[in-house]
Amino acid sequence: MISTLHGQVTLHANILSDVRIAKEAGYTALEVHTDKLTRYLNAGRTAQELRRALDGSGIQAAAIDIIGGIEVTGKDEKRALFQETETLCDVASVIGAPTVQVNAFSHLDGFDIDENIRITAENLKKIADIGSSRGIRFQIEGAAWTPIHTLEDCLRLIDAAGRDNVGLVIDFWHFWASRGAEPEDIAKLDSQIIYGVHVSDGYRPGIGEPWVDETELRGVLPGDGDIPVQEWMDAVKATGFDGFVSGEFLNPLLWERDHVEVATAMRLAMEKLF
Repeated sequence: MISTLHGQVTLHANILSDVRIAKEAGYTALEVHTDKLTRYLNAGRTAQELRRALDGSGIQAAAIDIIGGIEVTGKDEKRALFQETETLCDVASVIGAPTVQVNAFSHLDGFDIDENIRITAENLKKIADIGSSRGIRFQIEGAAWTPIHTLEDCLRLIDAAGRDNVGLVIDFWHFWASRGAEPEDIAKLDSQIIYGVHVSDGYRPGIGEPWVDETELRGVLPGDGDIPVQEWMDAVKATGFDGFVSGEFLNPLLWERDHVEVATAMRLAMEKLF
């Protein structure tokens, strides 16, 4: 598997620093944080410069994370969504990232799951077509607190989109916290539909309890929370997947550690599971 630094781990660093940190912390690849990328581009820097930094450090671009809110319905919102898709796909093409992550959030709360999937799939088709023209694919993450969060519904969304450049990212915390899949469900997947893996640990509300801020639930390194992370990694391995694997946490205290130190700790925690 390919050890990948997720830009979420070094949240307060900039993107060129992430490239250096990835190298110094022993990673092979970088999953680019979209907020950092947007800030970088708005400052007048270019995708070509980022590509040179990656190549110079021997770091692969694994993915760009994320295009959020892909379920929006308003005319202006959809225009902005597709413009963002074009921008990120152009950058992904330049830096050599094969994948861009997409997330549906809570714009369609109150609609039943069938309507959520139908409406979201219409936008996803357009997104996938934009990416296809540039050789880019998309990994769906079913965020735990959103309507489309179970493995079954993510697979239904992929089927509804009907595009061959749309697959999954297996995020341990999101599926575990939402009770949306079990390791045995992951183990049955075709590895070709898995574009990436997010190793994350933490906690979850009890059944029927409300969601709280994710920093209260995802503030630990792999192995320090309640998720049986080895079972989840073994399930991924059972599929034959051997691609990009990155770790995530959401924790202000960890973000204030030395970036190389915490990135190295994340890599070591992940690689124990490999």
